[in-house]
Amino acid sequence: MKEIRKSKEKSGPETAENGALQENVNRATMRLLPEEIRPYERAEALGEERLSETELLAILLRSGTKERTALEVAAALMKQFGGLRGIAAASREKLSEVKGVGRVKAIVLRSAFELGKRELKEKRISREQIKNVDDLALLYMEEMQSAQEQVKVVLLDTKSRIIRDVTVSVGTANKAAVDPSDIFYAAIEGRARSIVLMHNHPTGDCSPSPDDYALTSRIFRAGKLLGITVADHLIFGDNDYYSFFESGDMMKIAGATERAG
Repeated sequence: MKEIRKSKEKSGPETAENGALQENVNRATMRLLPEEIRPYERAEALGEERLSETELLAILLRSGTKERTALEVAAALMKQFGGLRGIAAASREKLSEVKGVGRVKAIVLRSAFELGKRELKEKRISREQIKNVDDLALLYMEEMQSAQEQVKVVLLDTKSRIIRDVTVSVGTANKAAVDPSDIFYAAIEGRARSIVLMHNHPTGDCSPSPDDYALTSRIFRAGKLLGITVADHLIFGDNDYYSFFESGDMMKIAGATERAG
């Protein structure tokens, strides 16, 4: 498929010129619409919050095809994927197959939905006070269900409220390399009083491995030297989790660290 798309891009006098010409044709077509129904003009006059989902999509798309305006392409997207949720869940490849979308516009759409997702997450976790391990596990359970092993650190303030979280490593199906300096750089930059380390096991089994114990011990010792408390290490499996704090492992690590001096 990539080679076919590449050969299509090469056909014609100049790809950039063809793209510019197509956008000019679409703009001319959009200008034929009454001003009161053009998405840009409506956004400027009424505010984005007053526009329909189709109009907002049309603004993101910017242009359509010779046969369809951006509004019509947006309407086709809404119909084909059953609304915004379907569009947000669609892969870049599926979106690019829609006539009038293509590779670049599919990236624009995916990026817009990703920004929305991150803003919602930021709003959801910002300064959320963590009263117990279940609170934290519930916040991150869905996000940590991944086919790749990923390592995150959650930064907490003096009142155990979430400052933010940082992904410090994304690995393969069974391993993610972790550099303690990445964890504590994020913690110091975020002025965290304490942190919670978390990662997932794509196998679905959240039982800690010997490497998990060794990593937790290493991070705990480093945190002690820097005056940053490592409050817990959560391992997520298939809708389940293991807590080093709840299991008593953090106390054991703390005791071993004290004895080691």
